[in-house]
Amino acid sequence: MKAFPKEKILKNKNLLFAKWKTNTISTKQSILMQENAFVFILKGKKIIIQDNNTIEVDQHQLLLLKKGIHEMTEYIPKNGEFEALVIYFKNTFIKYPKDISLGKHPQMPFVILNRDKMIDDYILHYLSYINENENNPALMELKINELVILLTERSVQAKVFFNSLSDNYNDLKLLMEKTFKKKYTVEQLARLSNRSVSKFKRDFMLLFKNTPAKWILQKKLDCARFQLVNSDKYISDIAFNCGFESVSHFNKVFKKNFNITPAAFRKFNMD
Repeated sequence: MKAFPKEKILKNKNLLFAKWKTNTISTKQSILMQENAFVFILKGKKIIIQDNNTIEVDQHQLLLLKKGIHEMTEYIPKNGEFEALVIYFKNTFIKYPKDISLGKHPQMPFVILNRDKMIDDYILHYLSYINENENNPALMELKINELVILLTERSVQAKVFFNSLSDNYNDLKLLMEKTFKKKYTVEQLARLSNRSVSKFKRDFMLLFKNTPAKWILQKKLDCARFQLVNSDKYISDIAFNCGFESVSHFNKVFKKNFNITPAAFRKFNMD
């Protein structure tokens, strides 16, 4: 599932400009963002869910999204539509001197900033590239870099956000705790952790003393064992809650590892 299905796109090596709109109401979705993004809301609202808190972003604001997993949906006005301009960019695209200590400021997976006429003028520039299909990489990158400089001069939050993108590695343990129930490939996990695949595998083995596949399976089984004993959920619900593809697959893997079926394990621990 993509966070922003692309109606019109324009891309070069470092940037991807995407403009899209929809009048279809969507439910909350867990989205894997494989690149960072500027999000300019043109109509409607973007809704982010974090730690059970709902945060709305409207057309008077700018959303900076860090690559990773986000819970999101849209608000569409009655008889209206949601429309956004999204500019995806890689960590390596942001280059400027670091002059702020990240340790003194909490790092967020996203930042919301108020827009003004100057920022809206940049939006008009970006929209013109898409509407006129003007694929001039040097000019596009220049205008994005100008915006980055403008934002970092005005906002400590923005400065912390952009500086954090140049950190060598994200917290691998935190990443895996958040993603083990999801069906991500090693390549996707490596990208999310700002590592090459080979570096990801080496660091993973050093940290967890196991391969990604075996560690993820064990985490899913630990999740299932806990819920079997400490909840009255149906076994089918537990299977899906803990990231297994199907109930039959869950039963097979559970019995192979513990020499007992999930139902028998629950009964034994309830008696």
